[in-house]
Amino acid sequence: MLTSSFIFAKGMTEELERTLWGHGLTSWELLRKHPEEANELIGAGRSHRLLEAVNEASQAHLARDLSWFLRSWPERELWRLWAGFCPPEKVALVDIETTGLTPGYDQITVIGLADTGSARAFVAGRPQPGDEALDAFRMAIRSYDLLVTFNGASFDVPFIVKHFRDASFHFEQPHLDLLPMARALGLNGGLKDMEKQVGIIRPDDIKGIRGMEAIALWGAWKGGDVAAYKRLTTYCKADCTNLQEFARILYERKWAKVFTAHAKEVNFTAIKGQQLTLF
Repeated sequence: MLTSSFIFAKGMTEELERTLWGHGLTSWELLRKHPEEANELIGAGRSHRLLEAVNEASQAHLARDLSWFLRSWPERELWRLWAGFCPPEKVALVDIETTGLTPGYDQITVIGLADTGSARAFVAGRPQPGDEALDAFRMAIRSYDLLVTFNGASFDVPFIVKHFRDASFHFEQPHLDLLPMARALGLNGGLKDMEKQVGIIRPDDIKGIRGMEAIALWGAWKGGDVAAYKRLTTYCKADCTNLQEFARILYERKWAKVFTAHAKEVNFTAIKGQQLTLF
């Protein structure tokens, strides 16, 4: 969870963070209540700076200051924001389909956007009833606090930013790209391969679709094939919707490895009471 993390503080390392967790300082609240424990573990100066950083992060979180997290949270630790950073309905699960692999040359055909409530498709050209125009995505994404993609840092985000460059569009949210976390946990292949490895099963009508077939489906739709349009948008929405379960599984595995394996619950009140009896 967000409020168990100290890694964003200047000078903080994974080893020091584990030291704090291992001695019972497993949250911002406990650090504030027992700063003397942190002083003993990491030194008074470093402890003071850590407390200042925690207070700054807490204020930014309460104020929904997304720019602070964009500036101050380590990129490789963004996975920690999956839980505790914002309500689940404020997490935007995004995936795109394109005519090829080159941003600025190839074009976006569909942007999928899902959250806990629904999945939406923003479609180039002439969206069918129930779907929305591609340009409407710019306004829709503004209501979210966290962007989640799979390989979005290299693919989806550059495509989207270049598509909307005339409007000077940029993402205002911290961006959690699930691909690096998945690989760090030993998963391999693309998203569909990794889904199988963690037990996510797609419906039969779309489970065999890959990126190249999505391109072919767009071509068929341009020729008037409404069934191809439906299959393509259903596939894109599924890519987005499945990211929620995929992210949950990855987060739980990562948190167990990073936090649970090192954290220890300590009753500081009882310890201090025992110390007082010595005098």
